[in-house]
Amino acid sequence: MKKFFLTTIVVLLAGCFGPAKFDASSESAIKESTKKIVNDLPEGKREDFQKALMYFSIGGDSGFKSMMGAAFAGKSTESTTEAMLTVNLKAIDGLTGEQIIGKHKTSLEEDRVRREKEKAEREKVSGLKKEAQDLLKSNKFEEALAKYKAMSEISSGVEAAEVGIEKTTKAMEEFTEKMNYMDKVEITEFRAQRIDTYLKKQVPAVRISLKNKGDRSLDKVKVIVYFQDKDGNTIFEEDYFPVLVSEYSFSGDNKPLKPGYVKEMEKDKYYTLESALSDWQEGKAIAKVVDIEFTK
Repeated sequence: MKKFFLTTIVVLLAGCFGPAKFDASSESAIKESTKKIVNDLPEGKREDFQKALMYFSIGGDSGFKSMMGAAFAGKSTESTTEAMLTVNLKAIDGLTGEQIIGKHKTSLEEDRVRREKEKAEREKVSGLKKEAQDLLKSNKFEEALAKYKAMSEISSGVEAAEVGIEKTTKAMEEFTEKMNYMDKVEITEFRAQRIDTYLKKQVPAVRISLKNKGDRSLDKVKVIVYFQDKDGNTIFEEDYFPVLVSEYSFSGDNKPLKPGYVKEMEKDKYYTLESALSDWQEGKAIAKVVDIEFTK
């Protein structure tokens, strides 16, 4: 009985005189318990404790970002900041100075791991976005959608992926519509021959005339002419725009190609090339409508 009584006294004394614990119950309790903890800690650990206390008072790494965001947005006030600090310090309520320092070290390591993970995700999202945009420019819609789908599986890439999927889907629909309509743009005249100009002899030249057999007006029609040698091998190509409505054009022919309308070149007018195309077999060339734009 005597032994039990003595043991009880030792336990009680240990509780009374053990390491001071942080008390986050009120502002005064925070100040008083902080003072006691600092006094109890060895000199070499007091600075670590102060850093830990600052860290937890602002809610850690994420809390600091939130506070900075609120400050930049003009939402932060002294009263709300003090309230936030009191709430944040509940995370270390009842801990000793040593425990708070240890928790701080653990939290810093967790922050580092999280930042590295977030950085890796950002880099992956950025890479997928660039790949998707490049594929979209090449009209590889299915491949672009696959990249955006992969982006959507990363939390930080969901919003950008949704925008990308919508943009790609729209571009795919527009491309399909254009491809289907191009069959309705007929090349009614095509000639490829050498002509004499005022300055040069035997210049490669072409004539191109069109007819819009569809029901929509066109602001642009792009035609590519492929020039061939005597064996039928393509040795050169050139882009032509028989129809091109542009605010930068001051010619009198800056008009759309309406449904049922034709676009013919004036008599004896040609598109000429700068290149002599010495290997070109005169007359051997193929013209294809490769792109159009509808009038908006």
